[in-house]
Amino acid sequence: MRRTFDMAEPLSALIIDDEQHVRVFLRTLLKVAGVGEIWEAGTGPQGLEAYFQHKPAITLLDLSMPGPTGIEILALIMKNDPDAMVVIVTSLNERETVLECERLGATGFLLKSRPKDELLAALKEFLSEASEVQDGG
Repeated sequence: MRRTFDMAEPLSALIIDDEQHVRVFLRTLLKVAGVGEIWEAGTGPQGLEAYFQHKPAITLLDLSMPGPTGIEILALIMKNDPDAMVVIVTSLNERETVLECERLGATGFLLKSRPKDELLAALKEFLSEASEVQDGG
């Protein structure tokens, strides 16, 4: 059972990525997709703090970060909030990595190497799912 949100609450997102240009790009895609509130974090620990402070409808998480890896951050988020919607944003497309993220409870994947229009379309699908959860459906 996914967490439910107050219907008046705007759809929100958290971006956890150590590369600023990637955060800017993802923020732009989220705005185009209609997300009302967006938070950003440049490290795993900042991302965890922001996640538990804001409880976003969806989290976009990079796997390749210094310090705690994205997989470690994913594990901590899912351990403390099993209903979290965490989408992995990565350039890694290795079967073992994908399976580990799925096992931990990741909602899905966005490959950074995909064209912008494909990323936006996939992001809109994830946001549609988050919106349905938010609206109680």
